[in-house]
Amino acid sequence: MSGKIVLDTNALIYHFQGLAPWTDFIDGQRRADVSVSVITRMELLALDGLAPDSERRILDFLAKLNIEPLSSALENMAILLRRKTRLKLPDAIVAATAVVSKAVLVTNDKAMAALDWPNLNVMKPA
Repeated sequence: MSGKIVLDTNALIYHFQGLAPWTDFIDGQRRADVSVSVITRMELLALDGLAPDSERRILDFLAKLNIEPLSSALENMAILLRRKTRLKLPDAIVAATAVVSKAVLVTNDKAMAALDWPNLNVMKPA
């Protein structure tokens, strides 16, 4: 796959657990094309029981990716997604990140995968 992608939190958790096809897919991407929402960064670093070595591994990995901050456009899209789809707010922010950045959202979240939303393309590695 070529083009921009946004990784959902679950995709990165699976990657850090070494689960194929997630690890293979993520490792096969050009880092310049890979983004995560600032919410994903926060969720990863707030994982319950996160050991210092795991935190360092996450921080080192994230340092190689684009971290998408909250912008006005992203906030407005997330609000609209939340209102119209009833996604949880963090999921709406992650989905909005993909929409606003014109990227494919990589996730294993069934609610996000089922969304029929303009300019939201969702995929799960096979």
